[in-house]
Amino acid sequence: IVRIRSLGGYEMVSGHRRCLASRLAGLSTMPCRCKTLTDEEAVRIMLDSNIQRENLLPSEKAFAYRMRLETFKHQGKEGIKSAKKVGEEAGDNERKVYRLIRLTYLLKELLDFVDKKKIPVIAGAELSYLKKQEQKELLKTILETKKFPNVKISKELKEASNRRELSAERLQEIIFAKEKRLSGSITIKRKTIQEFFPEGFHDEEIESVIYSLLEDWRKKGGGKA
Repeated sequence: IVRIRSLGGYEMVSGHRRCLASRLAGLSTMPCRCKTLTDEEAVRIMLDSNIQRENLLPSEKAFAYRMRLETFKHQGKEGIKSAKKVGEEAGDNERKVYRLIRLTYLLKELLDFVDKKKIPVIAGAELSYLKKQEQKELLKTILETKKFPNVKISKELKEASNRRELSAERLQEIIFAKEKRLSGSITIKRKTIQEFFPEGFHDEEIESVIYSLLEDWRKKGGGKA
């Protein structure tokens, strides 16, 4: 699907991968449908075509959601309601929509690690709040040590950044700090635990909620979690 540009020529709305495949096949032309579309209509079609693809990368979904949300904001609609609407259109809740959109504020190299599943989506969303220079320092540490931050470490990095305490030295202290876990790790038994969470929650999300609840319990006098 293409639309006519106001200054002449055409803009591709959907079918980018098909266009690339045609070029790789040596074709000079490709069948298209030309439509007159507003910006909002074009973004909606692009989002719909992307969401329907199999093996959609988190980054691809993130940028599609961000563009769709921005069209709502241009219409003067409230953010939280807009995120809910975007989620309803694609079958996600507003929390997940916001989390994915946060990924678009990561350095490209860090976002690539999310796509490659080296960094969990939840961790990537937390890391997106780091300043650009802090993200660059994190990337440097990852490349040097091959250690990737999990959700817990990412939250600690975000908190340190908010307090303006995330120096290069402090960043490495957090990355290399020994995590206090019950037995070093938690094995998620999906058949028994999943029933307590909304459909679509993955292991990292479940684990994050469990740790938060245990921490709240400890602060209320429950002892060591």
